[in-house]
Amino acid sequence: MLQLTAARSLSRERRPVPEAAANEVVVAPLAVGLCGTDLHAWRGRLDRCPIVPTHDGVAEVIEVGPGGDTSLLGRRVVIDPVDACGACTSCRRGHVGVCTDGGYLGMTIDGLLAERVALPAARVVRVPNHISDMDATVLEPVAIGCRIVALTQALGSQPAACVIIGGGPLGLLVGSVLLHVGWSVTVVEPQPARRKIAEQLRMSAVAPDDVSDSRAHLVVETSAAAPGTAAALRAAAPGAVVVILGRSTGGMSSAEILLRELTVVGLRGGSGFYAAAVQLVANGAVTPSAVISHIFDRNDVERAFAAHDGDASPLRAVLRR
Repeated sequence: MLQLTAARSLSRERRPVPEAAANEVVVAPLAVGLCGTDLHAWRGRLDRCPIVPTHDGVAEVIEVGPGGDTSLLGRRVVIDPVDACGACTSCRRGHVGVCTDGGYLGMTIDGLLAERVALPAARVVRVPNHISDMDATVLEPVAIGCRIVALTQALGSQPAACVIIGGGPLGLLVGSVLLHVGWSVTVVEPQPARRKIAEQLRMSAVAPDDVSDSRAHLVVETSAAAPGTAAALRAAAPGAVVVILGRSTGGMSSAEILLRELTVVGLRGGSGFYAAAVQLVANGAVTPSAVISHIFDRNDVERAFAAHDGDASPLRAVLRR
């Protein structure tokens, strides 16, 4: 397995081959994607060090623990990356992403950049044969989109104007999910090439300077940048829902939130929504591989990470076996 030992420093480590305990499976990762969280870790924002990175990927089940579902053997699965206890107050209220005793693959728990990984069987979701490995490596943004749909429905928000801040894989695929359920989606993105992809996915796209003030009923901030947070606040109509997905250093004015009666929600991932994400992809409603720009061999891990430090950074890179 490969682990990050410091910023931009990967080392190979040999460990005993894991075995599946009761209620567990052992999977062999087939392909993994490098998402924004992995890149933040590569650049030094490590929640734990050393750590085996990556969490968004597709794998084959090669072992099932005692008494487990043997029909999983040989099946491709995607993995819900959140390890939650299920018993704490956060879990009981449906906020498993902030479980007080939990963790997250590739961030606080060793991730998928390994030959074999043991996981709770409850956290794997079968992937139909007609979904490609490439599509299955970008399921987290789709799951987050499904979670946002559930959130807006719970809040009684009807599909209307939506603004997505940031045209990376997360913003593009969340936007695709919201577009599918009826939202009119505009992506705010400084890079013309990414705006073009948004338009190819049937969304509108504008540069940051062209953001209209106070018109969106739903705003989703994915950029993890202070200007993005400011743009999200500008775009929100009175009474809007603002979803924060990016960990930005920028803040939001409590006076603006109060006087415009904004509902601001932070979401950490799409745990619990992976089955819904797989269904959307299986039905052809969303095509995650549309955001994949680079494919690397698993032996080129360091080159794949380092490619994001150059001027022509990949939109989404995948490492495959």
